[in-house]
Amino acid sequence: MLKTSLKLLGAAATVALLTSPALADEDGEYQAPLSIVVIDQVQLNDVWSDMEVEIPGYAADAVSTSTAVGNAAAGLVTSGDIDLDVYQTLNANVGAENRITGYAAGTVVGTTTAYGNSTTGGTWAGDNYYRADQVSNGDVSASTTSDIEGAYQIATSTTAIANVSVPSDEYGTNRAFQYQESNGSVIAETDVEMCCDGKSATFTTTAGANAVSSTGLTSTNFNGAVQIAAEGETVQSYSDVYMNDGHDVLVASTGFGNSATVHNQYGYATLGRDGSELYQQNGTDVDAQTYVTLDHWSGYASATAYGVGNSALISNSVSDTGLFANQDNSGQVYSQAQFNGQSTVEGTGIVSATSIGNAATATLCNTCGDAVLQGGVNQINSGQVIARGQAYVTNSGGVYGSATAVGNSATFQSTGH
Repeated sequence: MLKTSLKLLGAAATVALLTSPALADEDGEYQAPLSIVVIDQVQLNDVWSDMEVEIPGYAADAVSTSTAVGNAAAGLVTSGDIDLDVYQTLNANVGAENRITGYAAGTVVGTTTAYGNSTTGGTWAGDNYYRADQVSNGDVSASTTSDIEGAYQIATSTTAIANVSVPSDEYGTNRAFQYQESNGSVIAETDVEMCCDGKSATFTTTAGANAVSSTGLTSTNFNGAVQIAAEGETVQSYSDVYMNDGHDVLVASTGFGNSATVHNQYGYATLGRDGSELYQQNGTDVDAQTYVTLDHWSGYASATAYGVGNSALISNSVSDTGLFANQDNSGQVYSQAQFNGQSTVEGTGIVSATSIGNAATATLCNTCGDAVLQGGVNQINSGQVIARGQAYVTNSGGVYGSATAVGNSATFQSTGH
């Protein structure tokens, strides 16, 4: 049996393990290769990235990326089994800033990402034994500013998350467990001021304390997590967009305390198990706000804000699916979406603000089988949940507004024949 052992202490570590030769046991039978990886990281000083792209005249394309990560670890193999254990501690602040300024460009893309701790691990045609322990004791921030005259199409993405864990598996078995603890504040901001776009303008802003995202294809997928976001801290996602003339404009702000998601296809999948449930405790205040002002627009214009204390989501196709979760939210969840503008060409305006204390959703697409959903969810919410929406439109083809506030939400849904 092939074994690879690695233990690293530092700011960033990445392990990419290629396929090792197949080995045989004493009886001559095939034995899948196994890679064993241990990564231990402690970050003690601030991490900061800053990028500015200036366009004094015209550019066909303008792309600006700013990324800051306190601790980054990855264990990935092209085939065979992997046993990955990662331990990450952040005792510092992490910040990423991104600015795009100037006159005009054909296509403008801005991506700003700040993570306190980040771990990813997986394999193809093998089994993934995955554990990530992440503690973030600092503040994490990401900021994107766009101040240009115009662009044919423009898209910016701003993301700040304290702890991120991403296990994956294809054509094998995924056994993943995460412990995540966030003890700092997180803020993501997008600020846009421009004249016009010709095709589309999309601006997304996301802030969160703890995030788990697991994927599987033709795999058996077991996932567990303990996620804790401390009281007295804040998670804020903020978007402010002004345009003189916009076409097909989408602005979205998302804020969450704890989020655990599993997306699987073709194979048993579960998030938590009976007696070993997913545990989410959020004491952090969550604030998602979106402000959009368009002197004039055509097509559609959308301003949305979504805030949630704890979120558990699993989706699967054809095979049995489970969701077992205990959720406790004591932080305030606040969302506000505001839209001002006019459209003399009958454009459509959409305003949506949604706040949820605890949300749990299990979805099974059962198009050609008799697979079943199973699970149990316990939810306690003691935090205020507030959603506010405002729309002021002088002329338009239609304006649609929605404000939704929910303390606890649990949904199990099976679709198909």
